[in-house]
Amino acid sequence: MAKKLFVVWLLAAIAIFSSISIYAADEIQKDRFTTEIKAGSDAQAAAAKHHEKEKSHAQTVTKTAMAAEASAAEKQDEAYIRGLSAYIRHVNSNVPENEALLMAENFVKYAEQYGVDEKIVMAVAQNESTYYSDAVSCENYKGLMQTGDGLAENAGYDPVQLFDPAVSIKVGARYLGIKLEEFGDMRLALTAYNQGSGSVHSGNYTTGYADLAMARAAYMEDFLTENGYIE
Repeated sequence: MAKKLFVVWLLAAIAIFSSISIYAADEIQKDRFTTEIKAGSDAQAAAAKHHEKEKSHAQTVTKTAMAAEASAAEKQDEAYIRGLSAYIRHVNSNVPENEALLMAENFVKYAEQYGVDEKIVMAVAQNESTYYSDAVSCENYKGLMQTGDGLAENAGYDPVQLFDPAVSIKVGARYLGIKLEEFGDMRLALTAYNQGSGSVHSGNYTTGYADLAMARAAYMEDFLTENGYIE
């Protein structure tokens, strides 16, 4: 009887020990699985953090490069304006420096607005008035660009305002832009500016005025390059 009880006890002990071992092994596996998940999660979080850091750095570098590029472009624009101003005073030293600078700014502004080259618009002003803003012709054309009262009124200005360089440049650039659109050729547009569209359409015109303006625009480009205002 005692022997049977010992066997029963032994079997029970083995069963209990096996359960404990299985439970312990299961808990170890669970701990290991949890550790692996946590490690994987931590690695993913670290990778994501590193990616965000690299992305942020790349964005910062891009923004810095863009800012530097914008600053360089702005400096180039400023140099270009100074160069055009210097050219005006090179042609007519009687134009005050601050007035020449404002003229240059407006030549660029309105030439761009009406789709023409600012150097061509400046060459027209040189042809017409040698940059004297108070110029009046015997036909009563006024200002830098020597436009008539009708053109001023069509552009929404009182004719007396043509003595304002900004207004004269705007009216003249606008008119040249209209002629360029009409003829599709700068030489013909300049000829029409000087001699009227009728002369061009009829074929009764000369190109001397246009040739002079285009030559002056080319010389202006050389002036800007040689004096370091543009590359």
